[in-house]
Formats: sequence, C-alpha cells, structure tokens
Amino acid sequence: IDTACSSSLVAVHLAAQALRNDECTAAVIIGVNLILAPWISVSFAKAGMLSTDGKCHTFDESANGYSRGEGAGALVLKRLEDAKRDGDAIYAVVRGSAVMQDGASASLTAPNGQAQEALLQSALSDAGLAASDVSLVEAHGTGTKLGDPIEAEALARVYGRGRPEGSALHVSSVKANVGHLEGAAGMAGLLSAILGLQHRQAAPNAQLRELNGKVAQCVSGTQLHFPTELCTLESAEGRPLVAGVSSFGYSGTIAHVLLEESDSYRVAI
Repeated sequence: IDTACSSSLVAVHLAAQALRNDECTAAVIIGVNLILAPWISVSFAKAGMLSTDGKCHTFDESANGYSRGEGAGALVLKRLEDAKRDGDAIYAVVRGSAVMQDGASASLTAPNGQAQEALLQSALSDAGLAASDVSLVEAHGTGTKLGDPIEAEALARVYGRGRPEGSALHVSSVKANVGHLEGAAGMAGLLSAILGLQHRQAAPNAQLRELNGKVAQCVSGTQLHFPTELCTLESAEGRPLVAGVSSFGYSGTIAHVLLEESDSYRVAI
C-alpha cells in the first residue's frame, strides 16, 4: 500500500475489511520508513516542508515544518473471537476506521479541513460510537503552521463540541518525539495510541511550549486539551477507553482508525 504518509493506516483499514469479509483469518501490517535517498530530503527542504532545526514542533507557536524520521513497526490483526479462542494477547480492538480522499485544496501540502471532518464522522459511524466516547486522539500533527490549525479545527468541530462537562479530549502527536515516519507514520501513531490505552494515560506533546495561536483560536470554547505532561484518561460512563489515530497523505488519501482498550492487556500503574 502506498498512499504516502497515510499508508500504514490505509493498510489497517483494508486488513480490517478483509477480516470482516472472511477473506482471511489473520492479517499482518508492517510500516517501514528508511531515509536512503538524500535527494528526497533536499527536495523537501527546498520546498519549505522541513523544520530548520530538525524537530517537529507539533501544535506549537514555533512550528516550522517537520523532521523526517526512520522506523518500523508491525501489527497482527485477527477477528476478536478468534484471538480470544486462540489465547492471544489482545493489545487493543479496532472498533472502526475510514479512508477518504482529501479533495480539492490550495496546494500539495495544504490540507482540506472539511474532508478531515467528514473522515472523522465516517470513522465514528463505522465504529458505532459517539464523539464523546473518544478520550484520546493521536493526531497527524506534523508541526506545520498551516496543517496543525486545520487539523485542530476539524478535531474541534467533530470531537470537541457537545462533550459532557469534564470529558476532555486529549490530543497528542508522537511525531514530536520520533519525527515524521511518512509511510510508517500511522504505525507509530497506532503504537503510541495503544500504549496510551494500556496505561490509561495521554502522552505529553514533546515540543509543545506555547500553543500555536491559530490552534488556540480553533479550539477555544471546546474541551480539546494538548497535554504537556502525562494525563490520566477517563472513560465515558465507565465504558472502555477509545482512541483515534489520524494519518493524512500528501497524495490526498486520508485515514482515521478508532481503537478500544482491551481488558486482557491493561498495564497496572
């Protein structure tokens, strides 16, 4: 699967569909990003896409582009009843997912906020969940002046409004820790979200010192929270915790996956 930065999540979406359609009994999803060709980094730098200090200042006022990162990760997906029957360790449950096309936008690197909103709504519908059921979002969050506020606004419009009092949505991005793994970015996001569900904690945004003014404006009046330290996650009315993961490819293919915590693999704190 090659949809640029959304490749890993698109693969998860297709794997989940294949399992539901009885096309397979197990699926292995592997996301890998190796920076082997320096000319790609040079071209991205010339296009103004990369951070000048080599860090992803996600959601921060100093956001100046993203830092490319290397990494690999893998997941095995099975139908829940099969995993229970086989005695597998169940790290999380895929409740729902959606893949859409970004549509018309200002440029190759300019996201379409309305498309992102539709994507989030579609994933919630597929999962049979309400927006208030989601406690954590592992955002695409590349650390760009343009992209971060657009993503924050879409999250605020779908997940931020109409939440019960005290039901915050914590938004983080692992890219501030490991860089942007491009084709493997969704895998990094999924693993980060799974750890969050297991520990029932939202990870801090590593480079966040001062919230981007446009991001702050977009989320004003909502219960979106961008943690700068570990935060305890509270599930809605005693229900299992749910986390969303987003990946947006500059190819135009965007994806969102909703994960639910597993009681069989909760980490004691």
